[in-house]
Amino acid sequence: MKGLEESSFEIISHSGQAKTEIMTAIANSRDTVKDPQPLLKDAKEELKKAQNVHLKVISDFAKTGKSNIDPLYMHAEDQMITAETFLDLATELIKTNSEINKLKQEKRNNKD
Repeated sequence: MKGLEESSFEIISHSGQAKTEIMTAIANSRDTVKDPQPLLKDAKEELKKAQNVHLKVISDFAKTGKSNIDPLYMHAEDQMITAETFLDLATELIKTNSEINKLKQEKRNNKD
């Protein structure tokens, strides 16, 4: 079994990578050339890795009843939950940006 500290750093790492992918996807969604979807897919995969580590920690607690929860682990959970929220918000924002890009393109086409 991994130590809680190692698990915490693993959750933080995957969550941080997911947030980076999400923010890049949002930036890409403003550009009609760059597809944000592959980045969202990568972010979901990173979050799944973080969630799997989190589930293992929770499962170990359920089996033993022992808790060594420390501030680092609490920080790791916070990072994971924040990344999950970013993903939900980014998905909606990317849809909105896509609609705006379509309207801009229609406006350009109507000028021609």
